[in-house]
Amino acid sequence: MALEENKNRKMQFGNPYADYEYYGKHSKRTWPSMVVGLLFGIGLCYFAWYRWHEINMAEVMGGTVSLTSIEWILYKVGGKWILSGILFLCGVGFAYLGVHNYRRLEKMKVEG
Repeated sequence: MALEENKNRKMQFGNPYADYEYYGKHSKRTWPSMVVGLLFGIGLCYFAWYRWHEINMAEVMGGTVSLTSIEWILYKVGGKWILSGILFLCGVGFAYLGVHNYRRLEKMKVEG
């Protein structure tokens, strides 16, 4: 009977009595998630602009641009705007998630 109860329990890692968000020497710092999210988001927005500019210059000058298969499919579907737009939206999303996670951790820090 005891063996059956253990089979139905969910597996738990780490200290079961500690809040897993704050279980470590450096885990109470809230700013690294925001910085990483913002840097990655800004980097992706810059990459979106760079790809748009590179594709635009190739279209104007009549040159060629090397695209990955996913970029090529997006370019064939919607042109340079869809390709750059999706990259830009992903960048904005990462920046938002970094700030959102920072606020969530700060709220947990104040409540806890």
